[in-house]
Amino acid sequence: MQEVFQQLQANMELSLEETNLIPDPVDRYGRCIKVVCQAIDEIKGLISSYIFQTADEEIHYFKDICPVFYSKHFYFTKIYDIELLKRSAGKKNLRWKYDHDLREIELFFIQNQGLTKYFYGSLTYLDEQLFTRRNGHQGIVEDLSPVIDPNLTLSTYKVSWIIANQKYRSYLQKELHRLDHPTEYIGDNKTRKDVISLGVSKSYLAEEIVAIQLAELIYVNGQPASLAWLTEQAELLLHTDLKDFKSLDYANRNRKKELTPLLTSMIKKYMDRANRLNK
Repeated sequence: MQEVFQQLQANMELSLEETNLIPDPVDRYGRCIKVVCQAIDEIKGLISSYIFQTADEEIHYFKDICPVFYSKHFYFTKIYDIELLKRSAGKKNLRWKYDHDLREIELFFIQNQGLTKYFYGSLTYLDEQLFTRRNGHQGIVEDLSPVIDPNLTLSTYKVSWIIANQKYRSYLQKELHRLDHPTEYIGDNKTRKDVISLGVSKSYLAEEIVAIQLAELIYVNGQPASLAWLTEQAELLLHTDLKDFKSLDYANRNRKKELTPLLTSMIKKYMDRANRLNK
C-alpha cells in the first residue's frame, strides 16, 4: 500500500506543477484545489475498506501520508479565496483580511502548541493514541467537510492545518509586504532588474537536472556536480522551490506516454534549427 500512496502523491505533485503554467491565479489555484480533491477522493476510496496490517502502518498513514494531501487542500482553498478577493477588494480591506487571518493563525498555534511541538519534534510516544482510528474526528463541521474522510483522526486533521497554516502565514506576510512596497520585487538582486522565472513546469526542470548530472556536463571542484548541488543552483537562479524534487523525479520515471518530453522536445527544436539553417 505504501507504494500506491507514493505513486498517488507523485502524480498529484506532477499535476500541481503543471498548474504553474496557468497565468491567472484564480484559475490556477482553482485547478490546484480540483487536483488535490481528486487525489483525496482516491486515497479515501483506497482506504475505506483497507485493514491495516500493523499499528505502525496505521500510524504512518494518519501521521505522515494524509497530512500531505489535506494540508495542500486547506492551503490552496485559503489562497484561492484571497486571490478571488483581490479582484474586488481595495487595499484597506485586503490589509484587514491579511491581519485578521494572521491573528487567526497565531490563535490556532497557541491553542495547538502541544501537538505542534510534538509533530515538529518528531516525537512518537503518543502516536498510537493520536494517529489511529480510535481517535477519530467525530464529525468535524466546516466548509471543507465534504472532502474530509470520516475515518480521519482529529490529530491528522490538526496536523494538516499546522502544515497549511505555516505556508499560509508566509503567503500573507508576503502579501502585506506587497501592499506596503508595490513596486518592489521580493528577493531581487538590487544591482540587477532582470526578472528571472521558470518557463516550464518543475517536472521538466527535474528531468533536465537529472540529465545534466548523468551526462556530467558541470564539474564542481574537479568532480561532477551532484544532483543536490544542481538542484540548489537551479532554485537560486530561477527563484523556484525544488524541495519536492524526489517526488517529481519519481513521477518523471513513471510517465506513461513519453519518458523524456523535455529532452525530446529540445532535440526536435535543435534538429529543426539545424535543418533550417543548413538549407
